[in-house]
Amino acid sequence: MNNILVATDLSARSDRAVERAVRLASDRGAKLTVVHVIDDDLPTAMANAQHHNAEENIHKHLAALKPDGVPEIAVEVVFGRAYVDILNISEKANCSLIVLGVHREDAFKDMFRGTTAERVIRAGDIPVLLVKERAIDPYRDIMVGVDFSVYSRRAIEFAVTFVPDGRFHLVHAYDVPFKGFLYGHNTRREVDKQHETEFEHMIEGEMVSFLSSLKAEQPRFERIMREGTVREVIHRELDRLKPDLLVIGTHGRTGAAHALLGSVAEDLLRSPPCDVLAVKAW
Repeated sequence: MNNILVATDLSARSDRAVERAVRLASDRGAKLTVVHVIDDDLPTAMANAQHHNAEENIHKHLAALKPDGVPEIAVEVVFGRAYVDILNISEKANCSLIVLGVHREDAFKDMFRGTTAERVIRAGDIPVLLVKERAIDPYRDIMVGVDFSVYSRRAIEFAVTFVPDGRFHLVHAYDVPFKGFLYGHNTRREVDKQHETEFEHMIEGEMVSFLSSLKAEQPRFERIMREGTVREVIHRELDRLKPDLLVIGTHGRTGAAHALLGSVAEDLLRSPPCDVLAVKAW
Protein backbone atom coordinates (compact mmCIF):
# COMPACT_ATOMS: atom_id res chain seq x y z
CA MET A 1 0.00 0.00 0.00
CA ASN A 2 2.03 2.95 -1.33
CA ASN A 3 -0.59 5.68 -1.69
CA ILE A 4 -3.63 6.55 0.42
CA LEU A 5 -6.25 9.22 -0.26
CA VAL A 6 -8.47 10.70 2.43
CA ALA A 7 -11.34 13.06 1.65
CA THR A 8 -12.48 15.62 4.22
CA ASP A 9 -15.40 18.03 4.45
CA LEU A 10 -13.68 19.65 7.47
CA SER A 11 -16.26 18.24 9.89
CA ALA A 12 -15.51 16.31 13.07
CA ARG A 13 -16.58 13.13 11.23
CA SER A 14 -13.96 13.76 8.56
CA ASP A 15 -11.33 14.62 11.17
CA ARG A 16 -11.55 11.02 12.35
CA ALA A 17 -11.01 9.81 8.80
CA VAL A 18 -7.94 12.04 8.43
CA GLU A 19 -6.53 10.80 11.73
CA ARG A 20 -6.98 7.18 10.68
CA ALA A 21 -5.49 7.84 7.24
CA VAL A 22 -2.43 9.53 8.78
CA ARG A 23 -1.94 6.57 11.10
CA LEU A 24 -2.27 4.07 8.26
CA ALA A 25 0.15 6.02 6.06
CA SER A 26 2.64 6.34 8.92
CA ASP A 27 2.48 2.62 9.79
CA ARG A 28 2.95 1.60 6.15
CA GLY A 29 5.32 4.34 5.00
CA ALA A 30 2.74 5.32 2.38
CA LYS A 31 2.21 8.66 0.67
CA LEU A 32 -0.94 10.52 1.68
CA THR A 33 -3.22 12.78 -0.34
CA VAL A 34 -5.77 14.89 1.55
CA VAL A 35 -8.66 16.11 -0.62
CA HIS A 36 -11.36 18.71 0.00
CA VAL A 37 -13.93 19.36 -2.73
CA ILE A 38 -15.75 22.69 -2.92
CA ASP A 39 -19.07 22.87 -4.71
CA ASP A 40 -18.34 24.53 -8.06
CA ASP A 41 -21.80 26.15 -8.03
CA LEU A 42 -20.86 28.50 -5.18
CA PRO A 43 -20.43 32.23 -5.93
CA THR A 44 -16.81 33.05 -6.78
CA ALA A 45 -16.06 35.18 -3.70
CA MET A 46 -17.53 32.57 -1.36
CA ALA A 47 -15.74 29.72 -3.12
CA ASN A 48 -12.36 31.51 -2.98
CA ALA A 49 -12.77 32.23 0.73
CA GLN A 50 -13.71 28.62 1.37
CA HIS A 51 -10.68 27.48 -0.61
CA HIS A 52 -8.32 29.53 1.56
CA ASN A 53 -9.97 28.45 4.80
CA ALA A 54 -9.95 24.78 3.78
CA GLU A 55 -6.22 24.76 2.99
CA GLU A 56 -5.43 26.55 6.26
CA ASN A 57 -7.57 24.20 8.37
CA ILE A 58 -6.21 21.06 6.74
CA HIS A 59 -2.57 22.10 7.23
CA LYS A 60 -3.25 23.01 10.88
CA HIS A 61 -4.90 19.65 11.51
CA LEU A 62 -2.04 17.77 9.87
CA ALA A 63 0.54 19.71 11.87
CA ALA A 64 -1.29 18.84 15.09
CA LEU A 65 -1.24 15.13 14.17
CA LYS A 66 2.57 15.23 13.67
CA PRO A 67 2.65 12.73 10.80
CA ASP A 68 6.41 12.10 11.06
CA GLY A 69 6.28 8.63 9.55
CA VAL A 70 4.48 9.73 6.38
CA PRO A 71 7.04 10.23 3.58
CA GLU A 72 4.92 12.66 1.56
CA ILE A 73 1.64 14.53 2.08
CA ALA A 74 -0.22 16.37 -0.68
CA VAL A 75 -3.18 18.65 0.03
CA GLU A 76 -5.61 19.22 -2.82
CA VAL A 77 -8.51 21.65 -2.52
CA VAL A 78 -10.51 21.56 -5.73
CA PHE A 79 -13.76 22.88 -7.19
CA GLY A 80 -16.14 20.25 -8.48
CA ARG A 81 -18.31 17.34 -7.39
CA ALA A 82 -17.22 15.35 -4.36
CA TYR A 83 -17.29 11.74 -5.52
CA VAL A 84 -16.12 12.52 -9.08
CA ASP A 85 -13.06 14.45 -7.95
CA ILE A 86 -12.24 11.99 -5.19
CA LEU A 87 -12.11 9.21 -7.79
CA ASN A 88 -10.21 11.28 -10.36
CA ILE A 89 -7.52 12.33 -7.88
CA SER A 90 -7.22 8.82 -6.43
CA GLU A 91 -6.67 7.36 -9.89
CA LYS A 92 -4.07 9.99 -10.84
CA ALA A 93 -2.21 9.38 -7.59
CA ASN A 94 -2.43 5.60 -8.11
CA CYS A 95 -3.99 5.18 -4.66
CA SER A 96 -4.68 1.74 -3.25
CA LEU A 97 -7.11 2.94 -0.57
CA ILE A 98 -9.67 5.74 -0.19
CA VAL A 99 -10.56 6.82 3.35
CA LEU A 100 -13.83 8.64 4.07
CA GLY A 101 -15.67 9.84 7.16
CA VAL A 102 -19.23 8.90 8.05
CA HIS A 103 -21.59 11.14 6.11
CA ARG A 104 -24.12 13.58 7.51
CA GLU A 105 -27.49 11.86 7.28
CA ASP A 106 -29.95 13.39 4.82
CA ALA A 107 -32.65 10.84 4.12
CA PHE A 108 -34.21 12.82 1.24
CA LYS A 109 -30.94 13.26 -0.69
CA ASP A 110 -29.72 9.76 0.12
CA MET A 111 -32.91 8.31 -1.31
CA PHE A 112 -32.23 9.75 -4.76
CA ARG A 113 -28.45 10.11 -4.94
CA GLY A 114 -26.86 7.85 -2.37
CA THR A 115 -24.15 8.93 0.03
CA THR A 116 -20.73 10.09 -1.16
CA ALA A 117 -19.28 6.81 0.09
CA GLU A 118 -21.83 4.75 -1.84
CA ARG A 119 -21.19 6.72 -5.02
CA VAL A 120 -17.42 6.40 -4.67
CA ILE A 121 -17.78 2.65 -4.12
CA ARG A 122 -20.25 2.25 -6.97
CA ALA A 123 -18.24 4.21 -9.55
CA GLY A 124 -14.71 3.23 -8.54
CA ASP A 125 -12.55 0.12 -8.16
CA ILE A 126 -10.41 1.19 -5.20
CA PRO A 127 -11.17 -0.22 -1.71
CA VAL A 128 -12.94 2.32 0.51
CA LEU A 129 -12.48 2.60 4.26
CA LEU A 130 -15.40 4.32 5.98
CA VAL A 131 -14.23 5.63 9.37
CA LYS A 132 -16.58 6.02 12.31
CA GLU A 133 -14.32 5.71 15.36
CA ARG A 134 -11.26 7.64 16.47
CA ALA A 135 -7.93 6.11 15.48
CA ILE A 136 -6.81 5.29 19.02
CA ASP A 137 -5.54 1.78 18.29
CA PRO A 138 -4.69 -0.23 15.17
CA TYR A 139 -7.32 -2.63 13.88
CA ARG A 140 -7.24 -5.97 15.70
CA ASP A 141 -10.62 -7.72 15.43
CA ILE A 142 -11.97 -7.91 11.91
CA MET A 143 -15.36 -9.34 10.95
CA VAL A 144 -16.00 -10.35 7.35
CA GLY A 145 -19.39 -11.18 5.86
CA VAL A 146 -18.90 -14.31 3.71
CA ASP A 147 -21.13 -15.90 1.10
CA PHE A 148 -18.46 -18.00 -0.71
CA SER A 149 -18.53 -15.71 -3.75
CA VAL A 150 -15.68 -14.04 -5.63
CA TYR A 151 -16.68 -10.83 -3.86
CA SER A 152 -16.08 -12.37 -0.45
CA ARG A 153 -12.82 -13.89 -1.66
CA ARG A 154 -11.47 -10.55 -2.87
CA ALA A 155 -12.59 -8.84 0.35
CA ILE A 156 -10.75 -11.35 2.55
CA GLU A 157 -7.61 -11.30 0.41
CA PHE A 158 -7.37 -7.51 0.61
CA ALA A 159 -8.26 -7.42 4.30
CA VAL A 160 -5.52 -9.92 5.17
CA THR A 161 -2.89 -7.71 3.53
CA PHE A 162 -4.49 -4.60 5.03
CA VAL A 163 -4.41 -5.96 8.62
CA PRO A 164 -1.87 -8.82 8.51
CA ASP A 165 -1.81 -9.24 12.30
CA GLY A 166 -5.57 -9.07 12.78
CA ARG A 167 -7.93 -11.65 14.21
CA PHE A 168 -10.45 -12.51 11.50
CA HIS A 169 -14.01 -13.63 12.17
CA LEU A 170 -15.63 -14.98 9.00
CA VAL A 171 -19.42 -14.90 9.33
CA HIS A 172 -21.74 -16.88 7.06
CA ALA A 173 -25.53 -16.90 7.37
CA TYR A 174 -27.62 -19.78 6.05
CA ASP A 175 -31.17 -21.11 6.07
CA VAL A 176 -31.90 -24.83 6.25
CA PRO A 177 -34.17 -25.56 3.25
CA PHE A 178 -37.57 -27.16 3.91
CA LYS A 179 -36.99 -27.12 7.66
CA GLY A 180 -40.21 -27.99 9.46
CA PHE A 181 -41.92 -29.40 6.36
CA LEU A 182 -40.53 -32.91 6.26
CA TYR A 183 -42.56 -36.08 6.90
CA GLY A 184 -45.39 -36.37 9.38
CA HIS A 185 -45.99 -34.39 12.52
CA ASN A 186 -44.86 -37.18 14.91
CA THR A 187 -41.42 -37.66 13.31
CA ARG A 188 -40.81 -34.08 12.21
CA ARG A 189 -38.60 -33.06 15.13
CA GLU A 190 -36.22 -36.03 14.71
CA VAL A 191 -36.08 -35.67 10.93
CA ASP A 192 -35.57 -31.90 11.19
CA LYS A 193 -32.62 -32.38 13.51
CA GLN A 194 -30.98 -34.92 11.21
CA HIS A 195 -31.64 -32.78 8.14
CA GLU A 196 -30.23 -29.69 9.87
CA THR A 197 -27.07 -31.55 10.96
CA GLU A 198 -26.45 -32.82 7.44
CA PHE A 199 -26.95 -29.34 6.03
CA GLU A 200 -24.54 -27.82 8.58
CA HIS A 201 -21.87 -30.35 7.56
CA MET A 202 -22.40 -29.36 3.94
CA ILE A 203 -22.02 -25.65 4.79
CA GLU A 204 -18.86 -26.39 6.77
CA GLY A 205 -17.44 -28.23 3.77
CA GLU A 206 -18.20 -25.24 1.54
CA MET A 207 -16.40 -22.96 3.98
CA VAL A 208 -13.30 -25.19 3.99
CA SER A 209 -13.31 -25.33 0.19
CA PHE A 210 -13.77 -21.56 -0.02
CA LEU A 211 -10.85 -20.86 2.32
CA SER A 212 -8.59 -23.22 0.38
CA SER A 213 -9.20 -21.10 -2.73
CA LEU A 214 -7.78 -17.92 -1.19
CA LYS A 215 -4.62 -16.56 -2.79
CA ALA A 216 -3.42 -14.74 0.31
CA GLU A 217 -1.59 -16.39 3.18
CA GLN A 218 -4.18 -17.22 5.79
CA PRO A 219 -3.96 -15.95 9.33
CA ARG A 220 -5.95 -17.82 11.92
CA PHE A 221 -9.60 -17.50 10.90
CA GLU A 222 -12.55 -18.03 13.20
CA ARG A 223 -15.26 -19.62 11.11
CA ILE A 224 -18.73 -18.60 12.23
CA MET A 225 -21.70 -20.24 10.52
CA ARG A 226 -25.10 -19.32 11.90
CA GLU A 227 -28.62 -20.17 10.85
CA GLY A 228 -30.82 -17.18 10.08
CA THR A 229 -31.26 -14.37 7.60
CA VAL A 230 -28.21 -12.37 6.58
CA ARG A 231 -29.50 -9.29 8.38
CA GLU A 232 -30.19 -11.19 11.61
CA VAL A 233 -26.86 -13.01 11.67
CA ILE A 234 -24.70 -10.03 10.71
CA HIS A 235 -26.23 -7.76 13.36
CA ARG A 236 -26.21 -10.48 16.01
CA GLU A 237 -22.52 -11.19 15.43
CA LEU A 238 -21.68 -7.49 15.35
CA ASP A 239 -23.28 -7.14 18.77
CA ARG A 240 -21.44 -10.20 20.08
CA LEU A 241 -17.99 -9.67 18.58
CA LYS A 242 -17.86 -5.87 18.64
CA PRO A 243 -15.17 -5.80 15.90
CA ASP A 244 -12.88 -2.85 15.18
CA LEU A 245 -13.48 -3.28 11.46
CA LEU A 246 -16.24 -4.81 9.34
CA VAL A 247 -15.27 -5.95 5.81
CA ILE A 248 -17.79 -6.37 3.00
CA GLY A 249 -17.33 -7.37 -0.63
CA THR A 250 -18.94 -5.33 -3.40
CA HIS A 251 -19.60 -5.93 -7.07
CA GLY A 252 -19.37 -3.76 -10.13
CA ARG A 253 -22.99 -3.36 -11.18
CA THR A 254 -24.43 -1.85 -8.03
CA GLY A 255 -21.26 -1.15 -6.08
CA ALA A 256 -22.57 -0.94 -2.55
CA ALA A 257 -24.71 -4.07 -2.84
CA HIS A 258 -22.87 -7.27 -1.99
CA ALA A 259 -23.70 -10.36 -4.00
CA LEU A 260 -25.58 -11.83 -1.06
CA LEU A 261 -25.65 -9.10 1.59
CA GLY A 262 -27.55 -6.77 -0.73
CA SER A 263 -29.49 -4.11 1.12
CA VAL A 264 -27.83 -5.17 4.38
CA ALA A 265 -24.51 -3.88 3.04
CA GLU A 266 -26.14 -0.62 2.00
CA ASP A 267 -27.59 -0.20 5.50
CA LEU A 268 -24.19 -0.87 7.06
CA LEU A 269 -22.58 1.78 4.88
CA ARG A 270 -25.24 4.38 5.67
CA SER A 271 -25.28 3.67 9.42
CA PRO A 272 -21.98 1.88 10.12
CA PRO A 273 -21.73 0.06 13.47
CA CYS A 274 -17.94 0.47 13.39
CA ASP A 275 -15.34 1.27 10.72
CA VAL A 276 -16.27 -0.46 7.45
CA LEU A 277 -13.98 -1.55 4.61
CA ALA A 278 -15.70 -2.09 1.24
CA VAL A 279 -13.70 -4.04 -1.35
CA LYS A 280 -14.78 -4.51 -4.96
CA ALA A 281 -14.02 -7.68 -6.90
CA TRP A 282 -12.29 -7.17 -10.25
